[in-house]
Amino acid sequence: MPERTEQKLYKRASATPRKISEISPEKDIRVMLLGKVVDKADGTLILDDGSATAEIVADQQNANVGGIVRVFCRVLPLEDNYELRAEIIQDMNALDMDMYRKVFG
Repeated sequence: MPERTEQKLYKRASATPRKISEISPEKDIRVMLLGKVVDKADGTLILDDGSATAEIVADQQNANVGGIVRVFCRVLPLEDNYELRAEIIQDMNALDMDMYRKVFG
């Protein structure tokens, strides 16, 4: 009978819904942000969620300036701040923002 080897299962940290102003690099590993793209350059985008703005490093550039997006980011702590690296960017232009705010605040 073949010997059965145990495999280690690695679980990714889930993305915690956050406002930009609430991000804590000491506690947060992955965050989910929802906001408006206010600027976009080569490899980065600036997201405004109403509480603050953040520069997000993004390989994919499927977000349009002025559009609403949900971004799943990895929070990378730096010496005096943090860096946000996008993993997934979702177009949320069809989202009813009034309803969203009623449900999620």
